[in-house]
Amino acid sequence: MTRVDAGHPRYHRRMATDLPPAAWYPDPGGSGYLRYWDGAAWTEHLSAPVGMAGLRQRTGSPTGKQLLRTSLGLFRQNRRMIWLPVLSGIASAVAFLAVSGLVALPLLRTLGPSPWTALFVVPGAMAATFVGVFFNVALVFAANEQIEGRKIGVRQALGMAWSRRRVVVSWALLSAVVGTSLQVVESRLGVFGRLLGVLGGLAWAVATFLVIPVLAFEDLGPIEALKQSSHLLKTTFGTIARGALRFGALLLVWILLALAVIVAGVTLALAGAPVLGVPIAVVGVIGFFIVTMYLAAAGMYMRTILYRYATHQSLPDLGLDLSRTFQR
Repeated sequence: MTRVDAGHPRYHRRMATDLPPAAWYPDPGGSGYLRYWDGAAWTEHLSAPVGMAGLRQRTGSPTGKQLLRTSLGLFRQNRRMIWLPVLSGIASAVAFLAVSGLVALPLLRTLGPSPWTALFVVPGAMAATFVGVFFNVALVFAANEQIEGRKIGVRQALGMAWSRRRVVVSWALLSAVVGTSLQVVESRLGVFGRLLGVLGGLAWAVATFLVIPVLAFEDLGPIEALKQSSHLLKTTFGTIARGALRFGALLLVWILLALAVIVAGVTLALAGAPVLGVPIAVVGVIGFFIVTMYLAAAGMYMRTILYRYATHQSLPDLGLDLSRTFQR
């Protein structure tokens, strides 16, 4: 009979008390790999242990160009997922207006405008944040399933995200509080406050870059999720920075092109050629919407790939030959 050490997660699961923290441990199934323990049960995630020829050693660090190509290629294989950012944008706006309308408007009528007016919209901001994070978690699940070789639909992705609703709610509360606090600082401290707001917003965006995959796959509270996202960012900063910059540059180029089409159409319409100008402007608006939604979805695919890379998980071949994609 195999002896199980008292410090091994299997022992703690049998005892059902004093469970070990979420981390990578030797796979109790004897695969020779590490398996992720989420704090309550074993997950399906495997990782090559230190010293083995894992992803990082076998393929090197992916470049921004390779990440961009792989993310866009994966997303194109399941374009139905574009509905998730579309629904997210609509539902977030509705949630914000509905909740803020119920809370902020009565307070504004009773107390009048004040420097603390921004606090009145915290419930609406939290509702909108919850909706946005919820749909992004669904996108991450869809991307992860596709990387594992399983293609799922929008309804399945939403169902998987719904299983993480408690984690998403707690994160939405923290995110809404941070966002509102930055707004208050900006409004109260003038130019200095605006500078602090910009720097604080940038720091928050960087620290939370990988928080959506962390919320999806790890049972952590909001503060722990933030720390984990920051930790993963530090360990793979160069890779993540390259990928993010590539995506940002691509997004900027396509948005500028769409805006140029809109400006051209409006200019023609004002110059006395509305028959030509209005359709061109409409095409530009539609193009702007499609570009932002398309790249928002592909961006979540990229973050999922980066999360798997940072946690040493494999990236199987899905017809894109990811092993070559991640070569230097």
